[in-house]
Amino acid sequence: MAKNTDSKDTSVSKQQTLFDNSLVEGSFDIALGLKQQLSRDLKGFDRYMIAAQISKAMLKDISKDTLDKHIASDPAYQPGIIEVAVICKITGSLEPFRYVLEHLGSDVLNPEDRDLIELARLQEQERIIKSKMDAIRTKRGLK
Repeated sequence: MAKNTDSKDTSVSKQQTLFDNSLVEGSFDIALGLKQQLSRDLKGFDRYMIAAQISKAMLKDISKDTLDKHIASDPAYQPGIIEVAVICKITGSLEPFRYVLEHLGSDVLNPEDRDLIELARLQEQERIIKSKMDAIRTKRGLK
C-alpha cells in the first residue's frame, strides 16, 4: 500500500504557471473576423472549385456546403488552420493570417520581402562581428 504524506512543495520555480500570462478574457474571440476576411478573399471565386481544390490539397473531402459553414457567422463551425492556409494559397491573400497575427503583435512576411529581411540579418551579424574585431584590436593595441 502506498504511503500518503501531507508534504507541500515549497520549492521556488522560475517557470510561470499555466495561467500566469497576459491573456485577457475574450482577447482572442476573433473567429468571426477571420471568417469575414476569408469570405472577402473568396468573393468572386467559384466556391465549388475552391472546395474541390481544398479537398485535393488536404486529401480530405470538403464540400462546398462545409466550406460555406466554415466561413459563415455560425460559431459552431470553425475553419481549421490548414484549411485557412490552403484558401490563402488559392486566393493569393495573406490577409487571414495577417488578421490573426495582429492579435499576437506580429505580421506576415510577404514572399517578395524575404531577401530584405535576410539582408537586415546579415547586416546585424556584420555589425556584431566588426564590433568584436574592434574590441580585439583595441585590447591588443592594434588600432
